[in-house]
Amino acid sequence: MDQQNNFPYLRAALLLLVIGMVACQPTTTEETPEPEAQKTLTFETSQIGDSLEFIWAHRPADITGDGIADLVYINNNGYGGELYYLKGQQEEGIWEKVLIAELAPGGGTFAQGDLECADIDFDGDLDIIAAEHTGEWEDSKANSTIYWYENPSWTAHKIGEAPNFIKDVNLADFNQDKKMDLAAMTFETNTLTIFQQNEKAEWQVVQHFENYKNLHEGMGTGDVDGDGWIDIVANAHIFYNPEGNLTADWKEENLDDKWNTQTGDWSRNGTKSFLQDLDGDGKAEIFMSHSERSGYPLSYYKQLADKSWKEHAIVDSIPACHTLQVFDFDLDGDFDVLAGINKSRGEALGAKTFEVYVFKSADNYQSWEPMLVTKEGIYNGQAVDLEQDGDYDIFRYQTHDATTYSLLKNQIHP
Repeated sequence: MDQQNNFPYLRAALLLLVIGMVACQPTTTEETPEPEAQKTLTFETSQIGDSLEFIWAHRPADITGDGIADLVYINNNGYGGELYYLKGQQEEGIWEKVLIAELAPGGGTFAQGDLECADIDFDGDLDIIAAEHTGEWEDSKANSTIYWYENPSWTAHKIGEAPNFIKDVNLADFNQDKKMDLAAMTFETNTLTIFQQNEKAEWQVVQHFENYKNLHEGMGTGDVDGDGWIDIVANAHIFYNPEGNLTADWKEENLDDKWNTQTGDWSRNGTKSFLQDLDGDGKAEIFMSHSERSGYPLSYYKQLADKSWKEHAIVDSIPACHTLQVFDFDLDGDFDVLAGINKSRGEALGAKTFEVYVFKSADNYQSWEPMLVTKEGIYNGQAVDLEQDGDYDIFRYQTHDATTYSLLKNQIHP
């Protein structure tokens, strides 16, 4: 056999040798990384404000435009005071107090039960709603004059009048004209007024509901029926937006009359409302709690196919539940509920501890896991992403007569 004819045999032998060498190599497999364990929801508490007085109307919002939320508030809502903000910071310590206006344009003090910040004129920064009033405890029946303060000059523009002390305000573009409109609800005369913005200093009263004598406290906005227009829920009365024609009839539906048929003293028909679309179908679910009395549940309502509403109780009772916020606090893709007791009012109702919870949703909102945040109360608590890092922090006023203010910073981080 000549050398040339040996080549096929040599190639075959070489191939077998290579195969054998490969087979003898130790087998290695890439390790599949284990899924990251779900992060635990915790909050780190720090004090950000002191020497405060009855700051019932407060709202965290980045009004300075530096990417960190500030805290806008009216001082001394009980007897009338000034309009301020605390300048937000990430460092520990008391935030700087900045005066926006000492007196309203009419020469009086500021006072209201709720406060809103939004880009009212759609120019890229956040403006502020503030009402001129003598204070709820000074004279709740006195008329209020509503202004909006234009950022950054803080020029005051008059919106209009309300017949007495304002308990709730909500800003929304009800007619989709790229200008914010305003809904304002009063305490004594049980009215709901809708102001349409035409120009900066030209606002028109398009609705004034005064035939619902149980309107009192607790208002939210959102698209309830999925038609693309923002509706109003006030004391569990649903006012349906007439598709942007704000002077037309707003049809009304009573969600559940247990929230608005109470009698007795000032604590009757006191609620908190929050609207959030849980399942992404374009229709907001309605969350309700009682802000002043005990024996009422923390619930949400979902509309069924036949247009009726089904109540889902998150917990059977929370006394004086004056905080209700619905956001994804633990970043698991589902919404959770922040709720808790106003400490001073809870004491009056006989409570010994004043729990604040984040109720973490599970089983497609069929069950809720309570996570205790504190036992020291919360009043009109607000949730916002402080430094725009992707999670929701809690701004906590302990009770309606506290003099300090705290930030509960979410430690979960995305």
